[in-house]
Amino acid sequence: MTRTPAGRPRDPAIDAAVLTATLEVLREKGYAGFALETVAARAGTTKAAIRRRWPVRQELVIDALASVLVTPPVPDDNCTRCDLTQSVQLLAEALHDRLPPGVLAPLIADCTREPDLHRRLVDTLMQPTRAAAMISVRRAVDRGDLRPEYDPELLVDLLASVVYQKALFGDAPIDQESAGPLVDLLLRGVATDFDRLVRISRQPADQRHRHV
Repeated sequence: MTRTPAGRPRDPAIDAAVLTATLEVLREKGYAGFALETVAARAGTTKAAIRRRWPVRQELVIDALASVLVTPPVPDDNCTRCDLTQSVQLLAEALHDRLPPGVLAPLIADCTREPDLHRRLVDTLMQPTRAAAMISVRRAVDRGDLRPEYDPELLVDLLASVVYQKALFGDAPIDQESAGPLVDLLLRGVATDFDRLVRISRQPADQRHRHV
């Protein structure tokens, strides 16, 4: 005999309504003013129903942010300097344009005391947004543009840390003008031939397959 799971299955419509309401409340009230009662009223459900789905409020906030945080695409212009610059810009856009302002920093602080919550936050919000930059760095290593003795994870962390810092402290996001110098600062230390990478980046896109 097949055992029927106890309880009613979750209603995806309620889940979606709660996540949408959570984002609205965070945008209007901020993290400090966030209340499950307000979310429940807007979602047309009860606080108890939310608690059954998300026993910890931080988990609800993480899932709500994840619902709008789009994983950046992976630039692939056959140009290490171009790809890394675009990766930094896309990461900055994902954090600044999608997330409610002033929420990420207190959420991180709130989750730091609980290892499971902290891991969930990192795995759900941080790791996916780093994925595009990681692929770009690994491609650059495979092309021989970056020195292989450097850990790609560390290189991505060095670039992403600046983006995260600006997002956490509410500074202006990194744009094209600031992303380029940041990438160049890193490449001067880890590129096998920095000047060559600059020359490639200045070529027309359809000629970049010709390694100068």
